[in-house]
Amino acid sequence: MVNITSNPAAAANAYSSTAKIAPPSSGAGQSSFGDFLEDATRSAIGTLKAGEKASAGAITGTIDPLAVTQAVTAARLTLDTVSAVRDAAVDAYNKIQGMPI
Repeated sequence: MVNITSNPAAAANAYSSTAKIAPPSSGAGQSSFGDFLEDATRSAIGTLKAGEKASAGAITGTIDPLAVTQAVTAARLTLDTVSAVRDAAVDAYNKIQGMPI
C-alpha cells in the first residue's frame, strides 16, 4: 500500500473515501446506521472487485505491477477488516446469547 505521508494524492483520496463512508453528523440529513453499513459494504465490495480486476490485468500484462500491488494490498486489507468486524459481531452475539435472563 502507498505510504500516505509520502504521497499527498493518496492521502487526499483516503480522506475523500472516509468522508463518503462516514459523513460528518449534522442535524439535517443524518443517515442511519444501516445506511452506514450499506455504504461500507458497497465500498468493500468495490475494493475487492478492483483487486480482482488488477490481478486479471497483471496476468494479461495490461496493468503496471505497482498498481497491481497496490490494488491487491488494498483488497487484502479490506478483507482483513471485514473479517475482523464479522468476528467481533459474532463474538458479541455469542456473549449476548450467554447472558442469563
